[in-house]
Amino acid sequence: MISHIFSKTKPVNFLLLTFLLAVFILSFEGLIGIGSQDSRGFWPYLLQNIGFFLKGLALFVPVLFLIDFILKRNKLVLTHSYTLFYFVVFCGLFPAVFSHADLLLAHFFVLLGLRRILSLKTKQRSRRKVFEACLWFMVASYFYDWTLLYLIVLLVSLVIYDKNNPRYWGLILWAILVYAALLWGFVIRDNPNTFFNHQYLFNFKPEGFSTKISLLIIGFFGSSTLALLWNYSRKASAKVASLGRKNSLAILTLTGFIGVLLYFFSPADNNSSLVFSFFPLAFLWSNTTELLPKILHKEILLWGFLSTPLWGLIVYLIQN
Repeated sequence: MISHIFSKTKPVNFLLLTFLLAVFILSFEGLIGIGSQDSRGFWPYLLQNIGFFLKGLALFVPVLFLIDFILKRNKLVLTHSYTLFYFVVFCGLFPAVFSHADLLLAHFFVLLGLRRILSLKTKQRSRRKVFEACLWFMVASYFYDWTLLYLIVLLVSLVIYDKNNPRYWGLILWAILVYAALLWGFVIRDNPNTFFNHQYLFNFKPEGFSTKISLLIIGFFGSSTLALLWNYSRKASAKVASLGRKNSLAILTLTGFIGVLLYFFSPADNNSSLVFSFFPLAFLWSNTTELLPKILHKEILLWGFLSTPLWGLIVYLIQN
């Protein structure tokens, strides 16, 4: 039944996913918590929780529509909304993503840049797309400096789409200069010392790698790697392979790898920076679901993923 519901993109699917997202946010607030009521009265604590809930929805619901637009505009999937389903489930599996607005804003701008990159497969307005993609990534870096690594995705995409032209590389430099001018005019000029004491520090703690590896993380990335290998094997054995979809899969694979790097580079002790890997991995698992030959197999996979946030919550409560 669940595979039938999400096999088509309908307005009711967005309502269902928004409701599921709301349940995950409320579960995070109620069971894990966003603060203590001890030093405050009931009403300030309630208003804080309501604000947290509304902020979570306001930051995530536009992302769902943006992802759906990216998929449909670039014809990356058929008519299903499995990618949105997996994205929301990942949010429930790692609910710490709800607590960092700066990372969510950076993620939103990364998606805007990725949207322009994936549309490079068409020959229309390529120079404008390159400029905008670079600019969006630069804006994302204001909220989380390590997102500058997504410029690698842009450079690789130029090679993949055979746009290795000096004019495009010049546009990247021009976008960086425009961002630097805007940053200086609106942010840095009044107090440059304060800005550079808090921004673009590129904090990196290699000794903290061990704390970021858990059974949940190993299972999450390990199963996704197996799904990726299976996807590539199916695409390679297909009689008629779409070059456009292969290129898109390659770009999203690189995007997912950058997302993994951002998780390990992040100075945060929780899993909030995993949000950068959610979209490419959700797309990967939606491709896997799409390739499954039987409805029963799709049902088992989708219901299995839907139950994972519950198991993740149980593991969190046991460990804490």
